[in-house]
Amino acid sequence: MARANPARSPYAATRHLLKYAGDPRQLRRNPLTRVDFAGRSVNEALCRIAVRVDAALDAIDTARHLAILLRVDLERHDPRGVATNLGLSTRQFYRERRLAHDAFHAAYLSASRTAISVESDFAQRLSWRATSLADSGETESATALFEDLLASGGDSAVTCDALWRLATIEAWSHRFDSARSHLDACREILERETVQEDRRVSLADGLAAAMLTLRWFTRGPAAVAPGPDGERLPENERTTLTRASAALRSGQSSQALGLIRKLLNRPRTVGEPDVEFDLLALQAEVANFVFSDPSRGEQLFSRAAALASVHGLRGRELYARHQLSVARWMHSRRAEDRRAYRQLFDAVDRSLPVRLRSGLALVAADVEVAIGTPQRALAAAATAASLSTNGFELVSSRGLAAAALLRMGRLNDAVLEGGLATRAARAQGHARVLSLTQRICAQAYLVQGDRRAARSAIEESIECAMRFSSPYVQAQTQALWERIAGRKTLATVKA
Repeated sequence: MARANPARSPYAATRHLLKYAGDPRQLRRNPLTRVDFAGRSVNEALCRIAVRVDAALDAIDTARHLAILLRVDLERHDPRGVATNLGLSTRQFYRERRLAHDAFHAAYLSASRTAISVESDFAQRLSWRATSLADSGETESATALFEDLLASGGDSAVTCDALWRLATIEAWSHRFDSARSHLDACREILERETVQEDRRVSLADGLAAAMLTLRWFTRGPAAVAPGPDGERLPENERTTLTRASAALRSGQSSQALGLIRKLLNRPRTVGEPDVEFDLLALQAEVANFVFSDPSRGEQLFSRAAALASVHGLRGRELYARHQLSVARWMHSRRAEDRRAYRQLFDAVDRSLPVRLRSGLALVAADVEVAIGTPQRALAAAATAASLSTNGFELVSSRGLAAAALLRMGRLNDAVLEGGLATRAARAQGHARVLSLTQRICAQAYLVQGDRRAARSAIEESIECAMRFSSPYVQAQTQALWERIAGRKTLATVKA
């Protein structure tokens, strides 16, 4: 069979380059790379080429195109299987592949030719690219790339890194059994293998954060708090961020704030982009929840969205832009801000990680109940309930559904749904949700003329709100209590 001619076209050249990356005999034939061998040793030339390939791949801003280049051209996966994973017909796949190579060709030509002294770590780069693909919704491609890394027989650190990252992806995809299996394998390797100390610290942090994430998604955010058995886990960035985020979700705002301050006060260098994003986004959420400071929240979400965009973290970018639009709408109440938010939410599709869709649906239900349309709130709450994996999420979505039903004037349905959610929240210890459900029940009882039942419900609601809700919710609850009780002070309730 005749050898492929890389000089035939730019498409042929880029396919040849990626197929034979690391093969000096083949790369000398390629018009894109042969100039790099002039006056240099083979290792120097391969190093320059590898850096330019890395830079060109980093410049690809479409997750699907990056997945095609990595899986088909670098990792040599079957194109038919990749097309199926990406949900493309054969014709669409080859059209997208051509566009991917066009983008790579342009990026490769513009990549810096500056000489460097060390080669890039291919395994680390592939791991990060797989992470960004998963974040952007290309979960199957990310999983396949991590499986390639695990099958490559790399050293212990590479294997552990791939295992905890793959487990995190699986947790966000609600593949909990697979996530547990990979986390167990990672822990076993760390316990028995010798790993360089700085790598061990970062791997233990990633493993602990992934374990907490899995526990959160299966049992609710309150399960991430330190248990009575005095469980000790690493207090590094990923672990601390996970604990702080879970604390905020469950209404433990003071605990979340303390953990964030601990992170900000310790000496730190710029970390991986996903960690930097998560810290910015969490600070923004705390600004909105704890301090009711929408301007600060908007500023931080805007920075987080820009950071995610630069690093190809499309899922995180969507989350930040989603929260930014929520903050703007809540602050301004303008129709154009409402439209901007709804356009973002309505564009969310099934390609994104199910955990991300679940979180966005809960936010949508909450904001639509507060200042939007109850019909949209009810639909979002139903979506959140269908995606829930723990009692906290299910009870939260049912509470928001009760609030939507109340706004629609369906009092009996609201009381029934709110009552069921209240009993579940009380039984499971979800105080933040109990504050919501009892406030809804109190409103419904008041409209029905049952002031005694309304007062009983609002007193339990306000007791929970004072500890586990935002200042905005506390003010709402206080105002309703005053309507029901006919008083202007909470002294008797506090007593």
